[in-house]
Amino acid sequence: MATIIERIAFGFVPPAAPTPALDTFDYDAAHAEGWTLSNLGRYQDRTPHIELQRLDRRKAADGGFSSDRDAWTHVVKRAREGSLLHLAALSLIDRRERLVITAHCGPW
Repeated sequence: MATIIERIAFGFVPPAAPTPALDTFDYDAAHAEGWTLSNLGRYQDRTPHIELQRLDRRKAADGGFSSDRDAWTHVVKRAREGSLLHLAALSLIDRRERLVITAHCGPW
């Protein structure tokens, strides 16, 4: 077990506890479209680190996305059309990810 000094010095942040909404999110539907939500633990300030990413195992030639930005554009477009899956995904991402996606795609 790391001491408090080691935790501060080395930026140790314990893994995040599962978020209930993330546990019930329809990953199968997202994966079928070529994207996913990734729970990357917590930032140094202890806030959740949840990103919307392209599904790496699904290549663009197979109907996947060539970049995370392409996946963001798709998810935001579908959210604007009223898709509950896509609106749910955008409600679950962390505030930093939300700012980056909004800067790239505009509001939804």
